[in-house]
Amino acid sequence: MAERKATNKYYPPDWDPSKGSINKYVGQHPLRERARKLDQGILVVRFEMPYNIWCGGCEKHIGKGVRYNAEKKKIGKYYSTPIYSFRMKCHLCNNWIEIHTDPKNTEYVIASGARRKEEEFEPEENGTIDLKDKEETERLNDPMYKLEHTNADVKKAAEVAPTITLMQELNDKYWKDPYAMSQTIRKRFREEKKIRLAEEAEGDKIREKHNLSVRILPELEDDVHEAKRMKFAKDAIKSEEEIKHDVFRSSIFKTGSAKPLPGEAKEPKKSTVFRQLAKAIAIKKAADDPFAIRK
Repeated sequence: MAERKATNKYYPPDWDPSKGSINKYVGQHPLRERARKLDQGILVVRFEMPYNIWCGGCEKHIGKGVRYNAEKKKIGKYYSTPIYSFRMKCHLCNNWIEIHTDPKNTEYVIASGARRKEEEFEPEENGTIDLKDKEETERLNDPMYKLEHTNADVKKAAEVAPTITLMQELNDKYWKDPYAMSQTIRKRFREEKKIRLAEEAEGDKIREKHNLSVRILPELEDDVHEAKRMKFAKDAIKSEEEIKHDVFRSSIFKTGSAKPLPGEAKEPKKSTVFRQLAKAIAIKKAADDPFAIRK
């Protein structure tokens, strides 16, 4: 909002450029309220909490990234780098929190009013290098140790250079003409898509025919061998008309076969109509599931 205010200044009628800037004329600082303690060396800035802390007054948690209007003040130097102090008031209580910069360790240090929340993470979780022990950490700062490992890395790079060169040559060979390679790949994709759509259409026909809700997968060679090992039920080939015909020809009151129709051969004795109905139901089930009997 301060920047927006600066572009909409009011110029009194008695002001002219010879009297200086408009801020000087009306007696205010260009930074306005942020510079109200500038005579004490304090400038009000927006400060973002660098890490999670616990407030020393209300013992409430303040998360990383919470912003405050902090009083920024220079309190010293580390060699030529200034050390700044940021003093702000907790938004949950009246406690004042003061944080200093630490140029030596490149971090922020809580001076008073709060304590840092200790958080430990496994190196694998946050993607950092896992240093095995303190000795290895110290060796990484040793120039001679670095020199030895640098020479080892150079030697290893020379050993794998032929492989890298071969990979680069293969890449250049296949992608020498990117348009032709892209055309070949897109053609292959179109052919595969055409085959896939045809298989899905055939599977949809089978699903609609048998009223299935499962997806029909493409036919495999094992499916063909398995199908050849199957055998239809003996009476499953009878049609519904033949089943009805056999039932209606049977007698209701006595056991035995009905009189044959003219031109028909004499059949063996049969059960009552109820057994005939049970048999008809069994045959109908066999027709629905023709793979009931294996070889």
